[in-house]
Amino acid sequence: MNIKEIIYFLEVVKERNFTKAANNLYISQPALSKAIKNLEKEVQAQLIERNTKKFKLTYEGEIFYENSKKSIDIINTELFKLQDSITNCRKMLTLGIPPVISSVYFTSAIAKFKQEHPDIDIHIVEEGANNIKCKVVDESIELGAVIFPVKEDSMVASEIVSGDVVLVISKDHPLSNRKSIDVKELKDERFIVFNENFMMHDKAINACKDSGFEPNIVMKISQWDFILEMVALNQGIAIMPKLIVQRYKMNGVNMIPISKPKIKWDIGFIVKKDKYMSKTLKLFVEYATDHIKREYGNQKEDN
Repeated sequence: MNIKEIIYFLEVVKERNFTKAANNLYISQPALSKAIKNLEKEVQAQLIERNTKKFKLTYEGEIFYENSKKSIDIINTELFKLQDSITNCRKMLTLGIPPVISSVYFTSAIAKFKQEHPDIDIHIVEEGANNIKCKVVDESIELGAVIFPVKEDSMVASEIVSGDVVLVISKDHPLSNRKSIDVKELKDERFIVFNENFMMHDKAINACKDSGFEPNIVMKISQWDFILEMVALNQGIAIMPKLIVQRYKMNGVNMIPISKPKIKWDIGFIVKKDKYMSKTLKLFVEYATDHIKREYGNQKEDN
């Protein structure tokens, strides 16, 4: 038995299909089938059912799968630690940030971190929060900065800072001078929202549903400045984080506090559960968390 055969077996189980697994592994399907048969011969047990239309593991296969997955995870973690110990500290990290929060919360933190640690490279991936969660799980990125909540069991989350969410409305809109608003009052309004890759998409729609109606969505946009420009032109209303609206300073819109339901705007880091964190990664998380809390920790009271 060798590690390569175990990795092949895990890929087959992951895809539940020999052809897809072979493509992912860049080998032929016959070569993959032969490797799995050799593995079964070595462990002296049939691991995959051959007489069923749907992919199915045998009882022995299920046991072998669970234990082999744990073994490979341990091996990868130990290899990572070995490399980390040789270099003393990894000099690169990959950070996923939604565009909606990157320029607000992280620009200063990253810039100052780089000033103090010029030898550390930070590769930034800008994606929606929902995509970042997937990339953390599949290990395409090491660290994600996302909007909470994070409910997935496969990730560990730590909150950094919390802020307000407001209604953004054109100054020409009849409701523009309201001191506060209940979302149920917006039943007949046209909504401009972030697209499905962003957590604010879910938050805005859920706030409407919690208030007893389905929002009339006229636009889905990925750029917050574009949303504000369309709102300023009175093409619709939007539910957005207060700090982002303040940063853009759009003259044609007003911000109205939302009295009900309360919508939380919590920002935090996520990492894959049980994944080894390098010294560099820990260093950045601690630095960025402290910096952002100092800068924005009292934004609810100050703004």
